[in-house]
Amino acid sequence: MKRNVSIAISLCLLASASSMAAELETYTWALDRNSNSEGFDYLLGNNPIVSSNRPAPSSVPLNTDMASRWMVDGRVDPGAEFTAIYRTRSHAVKAYPEGAPPPVTFNNWAFIRKMIFMGGEQDTGAHVIAPDPNWVSAAHENGVKIYGTVYIDAEKGNDGMVNTLIGSLKDPWNWDATELADFNIDALLRLEEIAKQLKLDGWFLNIEQGFANSNSQDTIQMRRLLNHIFPKFKARGVEFIVYTGSSDKTLGGVVTDAHIADFGKTNPTFHGLDLALGIDPEYTKKKFEGQEKTYLMYLDEVFLRNTPKGRTWPLRIKAAQATQCQYFNGAGEWPGFKQYAQARYPIGKDETALCGGDTSSPLPTTVVKINLQSVIPDPWTNPNEQSWQVTAKNSGQQCAGNCYLEFSEDGLQAEVLEFNNPLEYQENATSWVSTRSDILAWSGWADSDPRINFLDPLFAQYMPAFKWWEKEAPRTSGDGRGNIRSNNVIDIHPHVWNYRANPVSNPQQGVTCNRVTAEQAAHYGVAQDRSCILQVPTHKVVEAIPSYSNGYEAYGQFPLLDLVMQINREGFSYYNFYNELWAKGTAPQ
Repeated sequence: MKRNVSIAISLCLLASASSMAAELETYTWALDRNSNSEGFDYLLGNNPIVSSNRPAPSSVPLNTDMASRWMVDGRVDPGAEFTAIYRTRSHAVKAYPEGAPPPVTFNNWAFIRKMIFMGGEQDTGAHVIAPDPNWVSAAHENGVKIYGTVYIDAEKGNDGMVNTLIGSLKDPWNWDATELADFNIDALLRLEEIAKQLKLDGWFLNIEQGFANSNSQDTIQMRRLLNHIFPKFKARGVEFIVYTGSSDKTLGGVVTDAHIADFGKTNPTFHGLDLALGIDPEYTKKKFEGQEKTYLMYLDEVFLRNTPKGRTWPLRIKAAQATQCQYFNGAGEWPGFKQYAQARYPIGKDETALCGGDTSSPLPTTVVKINLQSVIPDPWTNPNEQSWQVTAKNSGQQCAGNCYLEFSEDGLQAEVLEFNNPLEYQENATSWVSTRSDILAWSGWADSDPRINFLDPLFAQYMPAFKWWEKEAPRTSGDGRGNIRSNNVIDIHPHVWNYRANPVSNPQQGVTCNRVTAEQAAHYGVAQDRSCILQVPTHKVVEAIPSYSNGYEAYGQFPLLDLVMQINREGFSYYNFYNELWAKGTAPQ
């Protein structure tokens, strides 16, 4: 089946968008006041659940007008009842960075019966997380129940959080208590209230702490809840599903790792999820087949790997959907979940039950990230200096900070970029090395040598994948990268990404945004000294994608589909370039 023509997507954060994003908060609460660095509302506080600074809750009831059938031959049994443990956001956030909840990208509702919105972070205070309202509406429209998560971390969680959550007997001697009125369970009652106001079907209690032995007080209390109290909540419309980690802690009736198939990890040399190029059929088959697991965890991985750090909206959405489709429709030796579960869908929507009606292969998508330097003008030396911004003429986007552009065979293939500052070699190059001809003389390179690109801010360097894009710390306070240190990797390998080559002896591959001619400037209506045209290679099939010329440690030769441009005074690797020349005795003294 043909796919819809993809649209070039640029995720840009303007100052106005950033301020708007700060005003719209997620439905997230803290269970521990002492582990709440982001300042989330306390679960048992008096703050309102629904407020003007949060998206309006869903009003869509659970659809029960459903049809079902097998999409494979030879099956007449009921089939499996799958629950998806799914992350719709890449990380816990207090406010939506893009100013709105991430879009609904899942389109295989027909093969799951429940969706658990998974997430949580101990230190930030994101201990109770409800799904975004648009995901609640989508789930209910497709007859799927949806749940929030209470997250108590295995390492940093604490017994106090467990006790706050599960409560206690009002009368410690009333060991035979079975009624709600017999218990102090304020947290559970608050969760019920939140569920009803947000139209949730219940909560997934991810409890990786406590329950040390069968006779501990928390184990006894949880057993009471499982046997007597949770059934009463379920009868009132709110279901509690309990997960206790690697074992059931002698509780019974809980979810453990034995029930869960985890699709979040892959062979490091496999790049299909990194770049939305398809699943690994052999790995998927081994993860699931013969184990009869009904909780499918992290089928969202392809979306999360294509969500830049600090964002919640993924890139490569069409290709990621086509990749995720293979989990359900099958690929290679993997038959797909349609082999194990009946499709259950709203009456009249048979054509879109499998993969939203589109079972075509992923179309390779090239993503260009543009890092734009932000500056604070010096009132004495340069009072009129401006932070960098760029307008992408063909896709109609304007960006400050970072910008993401997508290129594909059926979408954007070239972009005209107009900056608000003139394009020159960065000031470091002109002040330290003075001229291009001097560089060539010192280095012994020919004028056509691609290594000279490192002194050009319009050079776009190929990168392994999004997960390596945040490896380098900012050189200056406003250089536009927004990157952080990771395990001191930056101190050892101070490149934009963690590759063990030096920029002189082993330059990275990439493309250059070519400065426009006078004729092109007139044609596109841009300033010649501030504009360039970025022509990015695109590919029709996965097999046509070239790979990086050198192996990247344990990750192999990654496909060339991610590029980064550093629009700042420093460029990519000037200091490494200079230091290496200095070591050779060829740099200026």
